Amino acid sequence: MKKIINYLKYNSKNLFNDLKDSLEPNNNTLSHKRHRQYYQKENRELLTGIVVLSFVVLIIFAICYYFLVFSPSIEELNTKKTIKINEVNTIFKNNTENIQAKHSIIAQINSATTQDAVESIDVEALAYPILKNQLHFQINEFKDKYDRVEVDVNDTKNIMSVDNATTYVNSEKSLTGISIHKVDSVIVPLSINRKQAASGLLNVGDVVDIYNNIIDTDSEEYLNNTDNISTNRKTNKLVGGARIVSILRSKDSGVINYNMELDEYPNMRNLSQKNVIEVEEVLSSKAIGVLDESQLNLLLTEYGTRLSDYERTSNLGNLDVEYIIMVEIPRDSVVAVISNMDNIILTIPTYNAPLWVDLKM
Repeated sequence: MKKIINYLKYNSKNLFNDLKDSLEPNNNTLSHKRHRQYYQKENRELLTGIVVLSFVVLIIFAICYYFLVFSPSIEELNTKKTIKINEVNTIFKNNTENIQAKHSIIAQINSATTQDAVESIDVEALAYPILKNQLHFQINEFKDKYDRVEVDVNDTKNIMSVDNATTYVNSEKSLTGISIHKVDSVIVPLSINRKQAASGLLNVGDVVDIYNNIIDTDSEEYLNNTDNISTNRKTNKLVGGARIVSILRSKDSGVINYNMELDEYPNMRNLSQKNVIEVEEVLSSKAIGVLDESQLNLLLTEYGTRLSDYERTSNLGNLDVEYIIMVEIPRDSVVAVISNMDNIILTIPTYNAPLWVDLKM
């Protein structure tokens, strides 16, 4: 026992140090742990930096894509949609009967997500059956007692029969700018020369189209000329389907010269007599009842028309003849026709040409 006490007494210091060493961590282990924590912290900071940098790069890329690619593409898409919608509004302008169909086409345009999808929408093709049904309905609704309607084609008035209007609507590939109205016409006098009057080869009841032939004030030749003189002319249609009501030919052509020869039997002497008849004087005499009307009807009935027809067949005529022609035209076209009377030309449409017109030659 004594030996044990002496051993503890002399070795107590060493035992304490051993116990202390056993209770405290090793210096090398602590240093390794500190290094590991430092590296972990650096890795976390590096990872955080990479994430932040990637996020910044992603934002910059998104901004560049939006302003350089996406935004111009969306703007161009919206522009194409606006063009298509404006086309729809033009086709259905002042058309209150097909509002639902109009909105349906616009909704189809707005639902398109790509430019190709917008461009593939054929507005006229979608509107064609709608407009066609509407025009057929208007033809039957607006026909007058003579079975005629007024067909407005791009602000040009045309008076047509119901059959011709129906044929016209069925034959047109595009019905944009066409509308049907009730005939509201007036009869106006046109004072024109023979060239303007379709060579004078017109009869009462004929249908003509009226064109305007004027100097082109927008031409470069006109604008560059200080005297505003130009040989360039432009022609546009004023009225279609105008009907001739009456024709007056100038009296200069109303002179009839004829020779009459008589034989006196049995002496066989030839007697000749030359007569000059002023048609205007004959008409005056007829009007006051001096001459027998039955004797003059054969000579005077449609004298001017027959004279023009004889000139046509003989290829010889008076080119200086003036005409006053009473013609039925839409009321809205009166101002345009009268103000351009010196420049108008009457033309004969072949679909309603006179009998003497032969197009099969």
